[in-house]
Amino acid sequence: MMQLDPRDLTLDIASLRTGSKTGSFEIDTAAVDWRIEDVTPETPGGTLDLDVNYTDRSIIVRGRFRAGFATVCARCLEKAVFEVTEEVFAAYSKDGGGDADADVERLPRDGRSLPLLDAVREAVILSLPGKPLCREHCRGLCQVCGENLNVSRCGHEGASDAGCVR
Repeated sequence: MMQLDPRDLTLDIASLRTGSKTGSFEIDTAAVDWRIEDVTPETPGGTLDLDVNYTDRSIIVRGRFRAGFATVCARCLEKAVFEVTEEVFAAYSKDGGGDADADVERLPRDGRSLPLLDAVREAVILSLPGKPLCREHCRGLCQVCGENLNVSRCGHEGASDAGCVR
């Protein structure tokens, strides 16, 4: 049975056998050090489905990561939630990729574990909305006093119902 450490997302090579193997893993997203500025897990759990093809020379990992995350709303600076449902890919070879294939990494020297955190982190970054919003019609902040117009009206010109800060 394939084994994955859910805290640092490392795959135990000893748990693999030659050929293709699939597995589904529940990830405690709050326990993982994501190192993505202004992005935090919204839900305590996520799912990482993997398909690993193992040969004597290489290991190819394909999968899908699903979880909820939060970042800062681009208009009002409150929490904006977004869902991650992205493909994950990592390739390792005994010879490494060299200059010909930058996507292929050399198998780790310890030969015991494969780090998948970077590939999963990339999936989270790719899911990050270009302009994250807390809600579709976020009214933003008043340009004069900084009041959150989703919460109250401050009365300044341009801060009316039609006056979204853009």
